[in-house]
Amino acid sequence: MRRLRVRSARAVPAELAGALELTRADRVLAWSPLVGGGAAVATVAGLRVLTPRGTTVTGSWSEVDHAVWNADSRTAAVWWAGRRQATPLELEDASRLPEVIRERVQSSVVLSSAVDLGSGRVVRIALRRGQDGAVFGQVLPTPGVRLDDPVVAGLVESALADLRAEAGIDVEAATPSLREG
Repeated sequence: MRRLRVRSARAVPAELAGALELTRADRVLAWSPLVGGGAAVATVAGLRVLTPRGTTVTGSWSEVDHAVWNADSRTAAVWWAGRRQATPLELEDASRLPEVIRERVQSSVVLSSAVDLGSGRVVRIALRRGQDGAVFGQVLPTPGVRLDDPVVAGLVESALADLRAEAGIDVEAATPSLREG
């Protein structure tokens, strides 16, 4: 049987790899320099960004709440669970990075739902798969929602139990569910 060789993307420059603490064990799926300096690197484990201002932003795929891509401006905005600000990524070059971000975030979501608390208050919940393969509950409240409110906590816990049952995950053996972020 003949093997198909896939040409890998250009290597991440050593200086950038060092700044993002990439090791030989980190499998890079896609990367792109950013307009104004810095770069964004998608690995199997997560997203690593060196912003044009020199700030490093990193997180696993299960920590990315969602991302939006605008092809006209070649800009992605990445929203992280538990963080208030998005990370803008204005790509300098054409890259597979937007597709990889989308695929990796989607693959970390097992199931998701929303708990409507009334008066425009919502808590988004999801079962996410972490880097180690373990499934955990993720709770993302809208501003003003207090997760320590016993009524809210009960509704969220019940909704997460329903998601676990739908996914066929043993509720007793599941990882702690009220992991905010």
